[in-house]
Amino acid sequence: MRTATRGLSARGTLLTLAVLILTTALATGPSHAQKYLPTSDFSRAAAVPEPVRLNWVSGRSFQPSSTTGLVVPGGAPDEVRQLASNLKDAMRDLYGVNPELMVTDLIPEKNVILVGTLQDSSALGRFLPSASREQFGKHPNQGYALSVTTDRVVLVGGSAEGLRYGMQTLLQLVMPDPRAQTRVIPLMEIVDFPAVEMRMLLLPFGSYRQVSQMGAMRDLINVAQALHMNAVMLQVDNATMFDSAPGMARPGATPKDTLRAMVRYAREAGLEVIPLVYTLSKQTSLLCTTYPTLCLDKDTYDPSHPKLYDKLFAILDEVIEIFQPRYLHIGHDEVLALAKMPPADAQRLFLDDVLKIHEHLKSKNVGTMMWADMLIHSRDCPGQDNCRGSLAGVHAVLDSLPKDIVLVDAHYRQRSPDYHSMDYLLSEGFSVLGCVASDTFTVNSFSRYAAGRDGKVLGMAMALWDWSRYGGMSTPRKSLRHGAEAFWRGGIPPEDPTGENIPEVLRNNRY
Repeated sequence: MRTATRGLSARGTLLTLAVLILTTALATGPSHAQKYLPTSDFSRAAAVPEPVRLNWVSGRSFQPSSTTGLVVPGGAPDEVRQLASNLKDAMRDLYGVNPELMVTDLIPEKNVILVGTLQDSSALGRFLPSASREQFGKHPNQGYALSVTTDRVVLVGGSAEGLRYGMQTLLQLVMPDPRAQTRVIPLMEIVDFPAVEMRMLLLPFGSYRQVSQMGAMRDLINVAQALHMNAVMLQVDNATMFDSAPGMARPGATPKDTLRAMVRYAREAGLEVIPLVYTLSKQTSLLCTTYPTLCLDKDTYDPSHPKLYDKLFAILDEVIEIFQPRYLHIGHDEVLALAKMPPADAQRLFLDDVLKIHEHLKSKNVGTMMWADMLIHSRDCPGQDNCRGSLAGVHAVLDSLPKDIVLVDAHYRQRSPDYHSMDYLLSEGFSVLGCVASDTFTVNSFSRYAAGRDGKVLGMAMALWDWSRYGGMSTPRKSLRHGAEAFWRGGIPPEDPTGENIPEVLRNNRY
């Protein structure tokens, strides 16, 4: 994995450390008392996402050096050993500190960084304070505990995934001490875990032949995983050249190998990769421009056409071969052409199309995701946007859909803090993924709402639909920081709503 090597740093003068303790429960909203580094001006965040529980300890610091032992228990699996090796490389590359990597159960008493998971060695737990031994929230495999004393740093993950998040936080906390002219880690105790299980970045994959654009896409993936996101969804359309539909590619379309390389890059960064292929609607970027005879209008294909699924399934099979995904998102939002049909016909076409695609994906051992807007009547989402189920009464097909379909409930500029649509879909027995864009109010309120659903929500996604249109990358990066912290914490800590107070390594784009 490359996850730990793309580290963050926190830079600043180390003065007197204040004791800042988080005691507020996550369900009441994210506390922010410990957000900033204990410097004279508190101008930088300690870590992003802000840890759920952080206790600064007054006094000296731990000073890593080339004589420091980076110890992994002898029973640790290869994945944990690789993460430790990545941590060593990151400390060397970012800070010029090169600890000695050791795999052993003989743990030195001093000058040691000890990393592992709760499954690797029973000895790890005894080095942690009692407050750090508790369960890591609703998703314990993704949690971690960090204890820093003058003698040692102990980082323990609930699993290798939790250990990876802990390493990302640890790398943000290494800072220079001008008095000692060395790098130090402040004394502290952290217990941290996410509010929701899946935290996703959604990016369209367009015609990115320019190296700078491909680099920018990789940069967003780097930042996403650095901020504890664990999935990326790539929208795939006729900007990619498909073997089964060679005439469909738009001018400047990229080869499949380009998409394959980006999938591999994201997966090596520790992110689950999910394709989004629009089906039924929004077909100007897939089938209808090239194959108009397969379509009801320029935007919607005709599910009753006898040749439709041969063409569609061939494309989906190519996408599955590239991604090897757990889920494939099939779109199905804003199907406005159904408004021109009798309700019974519209509902039948919509339902039959979903069922055929779902069955095909299931035969390939791939799960189905889809947008939920066409399945929610306005009465089930009072005060909300993006609920179109009253169109031709399509909402009525919800009861006929397989319950293993993951419904993605998207709201982008909603002013109400309540998301009854999510409760409605959950009450119908579906797994639900919330989705937001760059509007800060919606990011904060929807993340907070989803976190309060007692673990029933699969997660949250941030859609950067127009990321490639920005002249620079500061705007999508800022939106991504908001989303990542909101998803991890269940809301954006309110003292820093603009996201300006962040570790310097993020401001300088060293990540």
